Amino acid sequence: MMSDFRFHINAVPIHGFHCHRFETLSSTQDLLKEWVSQGLAAPGTVVLAEGQTQGRGRMGQHWASLQGKGLWISVYFQPYLPVDWAFAWNMNLALAVCKALDTVAPWGAWQIKWPNDWVISTGRKVGGMLVENQLKGSIITDSWVGIGINVDQDAVDARLPFATSLLAEGHGSPQAMRISGVALLDNLLEALLAELERLREPYSPDKGNWNIPQIMDEVDRRLYGLGQNVPFVCEERMEYWVPLGLSHDGGLRVRSESGGQIQALYHPHHRMFYGPQF
Repeated sequence: MMSDFRFHINAVPIHGFHCHRFETLSSTQDLLKEWVSQGLAAPGTVVLAEGQTQGRGRMGQHWASLQGKGLWISVYFQPYLPVDWAFAWNMNLALAVCKALDTVAPWGAWQIKWPNDWVISTGRKVGGMLVENQLKGSIITDSWVGIGINVDQDAVDARLPFATSLLAEGHGSPQAMRISGVALLDNLLEALLAELERLREPYSPDKGNWNIPQIMDEVDRRLYGLGQNVPFVCEERMEYWVPLGLSHDGGLRVRSESGGQIQALYHPHHRMFYGPQF
């Protein structure tokens, strides 16, 4: 176990966060949770690795984290949110990443693929997020937010045909041609923490520091697949639905192919599929 002195002396301050950079880790998320359990990490602690050997995605999936090819990062928050607002918290985080992508890679027209991925308009995935919350009663007291974004052109695992990267999507763009993968990584970290900084302050109803309808409207404008006939996997069968926007409780409002049925789908029972048409 590292000492408190060593822990704090190695931290680099960026936008109010304390960043700890490693060459290789098994998982940034696992290390950060271990530090919190040992009382070593305060809110605003960031763990960043150049590569991960056991990066984690949603539902226990492996996240390919190639050395030096992407941003692999976990951030610790203490939001003190009512549990009913967990979805709004998730969407605030997803929007923050989208805005950071807009800043550093404006050639992408980045969208949110429900519930926790970032894609381009054709559905190719550039990154994803894993949010793990801890509750005390009906309050979210702790939140570990893992974010993985493919940056370099060769960041993408060849076994994942629907994955892409920031520089791959910027191919031929004058803006992308003027920047290296290393510089883009640094810019992305800076922009991301600048966007996340406003979420560090615990939620307070008295301060009115969240406008949920506005958040949902903004997410709706960025949702991938709106108005399109999109495949979903449900209990190993394929269904087609047309996304209409978010429901207030975290579902995705959809219309049937025929247009006669509207309902809400919920993850993980329904998973938006990366089909061959994308």
